[in-house]
Amino acid sequence: SSSYLLPWVNYCKRMLLKLGCELHIRRHQTLGSAPMPVASHSMRHVRALDEERLMEVEWEDGGQSLYPFTWLRDNCQCPHCTLRSAEARLLLMADLDIHTGMDSVEVTKDSKVSIVWPDQHMSVFDAEWLKKRCFSDAARQAMQEELFLNERYYWDATLRIPQVDFQEVLHDDGAALAWLLALRRVGIVHLKGAPAEQGQVARLAERIGYLRLTFYGHTWQVQDKSMANNVAYTSGKLSLHTDYPALHFAPGVQFLHCINQAKEGGESEVVDGFHMAEQLQREDPEAFRTLTSLRVDFTDTGTDYCDFMLQSKNRIIE
Repeated sequence: SSSYLLPWVNYCKRMLLKLGCELHIRRHQTLGSAPMPVASHSMRHVRALDEERLMEVEWEDGGQSLYPFTWLRDNCQCPHCTLRSAEARLLLMADLDIHTGMDSVEVTKDSKVSIVWPDQHMSVFDAEWLKKRCFSDAARQAMQEELFLNERYYWDATLRIPQVDFQEVLHDDGAALAWLLALRRVGIVHLKGAPAEQGQVARLAERIGYLRLTFYGHTWQVQDKSMANNVAYTSGKLSLHTDYPALHFAPGVQFLHCINQAKEGGESEVVDGFHMAEQLQREDPEAFRTLTSLRVDFTDTGTDYCDFMLQSKNRIIE
């Protein structure tokens, strides 16, 4: 059976924070050393560059950062503009003056930036908050790495597929995190040791998120069927393919569980589509442009969990 899972990046982040704290404590308990200091950023000076409509921050450790007036007003953290419990904005776009200036700006005694706007609204920003959102290339790179958006490994036939123990993933947070990070980096992981019975896909999915309902149900059985409405439900060879391009929102992760191995055949083939696209872009740019610009019709019609008839227009390479 197989199922689809929505993104799980937030789970990874929570697990990293949890494991990071645990490992940090255990390491220092073992070595008997003092806790590592937390990085702190303080400001030496701040001023408004009115002509450029930028706020300049000069940091104690050297370097400068520039922040647009409009961006600062748009990101005001006060209770009238931001719902802190939800980390969501309350400020309406209709109430934002994109041409705003500044009446005054200063560094407070507790090392925060205090801004008074022309309408006398006040915004206060922490130094750490500003430093993290600096527009420099280094700060942007750090933010991307924190969100796991950069580390990718494109592979070919030399790949040794990462292997993880199914039971360890279910019961150990460290193993679950290692599995998710490998899946994020490589795109495919082989979990071994699952019981040869139905229900294991749901157990695995619910370990980190929730199952996504499709017209085949939450999970389904891939087996030879008469009058099959999908070529996967036949005993013939499946060519390399991308699953469900007819869906308007393509699946993020697919779980496949082999319950009963075929006596003959049944071998799996996998390919890294990103690696192929990257190679195609180098070797045949015109073909790459065609496959990334031309929209193709995809349809899927039949009866399973429900009657369905889907159609979408997607590019071959997204």
